[in-house]
Amino acid sequence: MPGKKVAEEIRREQILDAAYRVALRERLAGLKSRAVAAEAGVSNGLVFFHFRNRKALLLALLEWLLAETILRRAVNRGAVAEGAAERLASEVRSAVEALAADRERIELFFDYWFMSSKDEVIRKRIRAALKLYRDSYLPLTRAVVEERPAEYAGVTAEALADMVTSYIEGCALRLVADPSRRDLSSSSSVLSALLR
Repeated sequence: MPGKKVAEEIRREQILDAAYRVALRERLAGLKSRAVAAEAGVSNGLVFFHFRNRKALLLALLEWLLAETILRRAVNRGAVAEGAAERLASEVRSAVEALAADRERIELFFDYWFMSSKDEVIRKRIRAALKLYRDSYLPLTRAVVEERPAEYAGVTAEALADMVTSYIEGCALRLVADPSRRDLSSSSSVLSALLR
């Protein structure tokens, strides 16, 4: 008796979710279609129906990972003129404090980062996501530079956004390198003081 039919898009998401679980356990090197099929409870052929090959599966998982890790944290609100530096500091503090909850996804992201040194497609996708992330801070950094022109003389909103996102990315790297240091709040306080 055939199994219950599931809408293709739902099945694709189930396979992608299974791929994520396999990648967390086995890292990207262990991401094989058979392991994903077993985890999802589907046939190996169904994995290939939705993802033509391992590379397509890797790229789909990367897109999901970027959306759920990097771009999910992007600032989506416009800046207010009053207290822009404090608002930016608060946004950065929130982003840094949220890193601990995303540690497993961040580790997987760094696996892709290392893979990107030999894969141009992955490198371009990561760069595009990081640029979108940096650009999400531009309304806030523009407001800071405009609010305090004397203190930020010679500083562009783009340069400040680069610094802020580099700081967050550095905190993510520190968290992965030393998971025992989950409390990054002291670093956030230092950055807040610098922005003020």
